[in-house]
Amino acid sequence: MNRSLFLVFLLVTFTGGLFFSGCATHNAAMTFDEEVAVSSPPAALEGFNAIVVYDSWSGNTCQIAEEIAAGLNCPAMAVDDAADLAAGEYDLIVVGSPVHGGMPTGKIENFMEQAAPAAFSAVFVTYGAPLFGTLTANRCLNSMEKKLGGQCLGRFKCNGFHKIFRTYPRHPDETDKSEAARFAAGLLERMGDYATTQGFTD
Repeated sequence: MNRSLFLVFLLVTFTGGLFFSGCATHNAAMTFDEEVAVSSPPAALEGFNAIVVYDSWSGNTCQIAEEIAAGLNCPAMAVDDAADLAAGEYDLIVVGSPVHGGMPTGKIENFMEQAAPAAFSAVFVTYGAPLFGTLTANRCLNSMEKKLGGQCLGRFKCNGFHKIFRTYPRHPDETDKSEAARFAAGLLERMGDYATTQGFTD
C-alpha cells in the first residue's frame, strides 16, 4: 500500500469512527431557565393546565412526548390533532419535534406560528444525525424557543434512531425516557411558585 492510499485509509477510518462514535452512547441533555425560581411543586397542582404537542415521523419524538406528558399529568397531542388548540389557554405548553436539517418539522413550524403564546413553554427534540447532530439539535431548539414566545422554562434533547443513517439503534431507550421524566419533574418544580401564586392549589 503506497502512502497516498494509506492516508486515504486512515482518513476513511477516522471519519467512520467519528460518524458512529456516539451511536451507542447516551446524549440526552436538558437545560432550564436559571432565572425561574425553583421550589417544591405542590402535592397536587389543582387547576394547572398543561399540554404536550409534538410531531413524530418514526415514533421517537412520540415516545418522549408521552414520558413528559405522564410526568406533567397532562395530555400528549399529535400536531395533526392540534389545529383547533387554543394554546394561549394553557399555563404551560411543551412542544416537541424531530430535527430536520437543523429545524423542526414544517407542521410544528406552522403550529408555533399560529399558536397564541402560553404563559410558560418548554421545548424538546429527538435527533439521529451523527457528528454534528447535537449542534443541529441546539439550533432547532433555539428556533422553537424563539417562535413560541412567552417564557421558556426548559429544553430537552435526546437521540432517536435515524432510519437513513441507521444511527442510534434502540433509541430512545429506557435511559432516555427516564431523563425525559426527570425533565418533566424539573418543569413542575419551576411551575411550583407560579401555581401557588395563581391559586392552582386548594
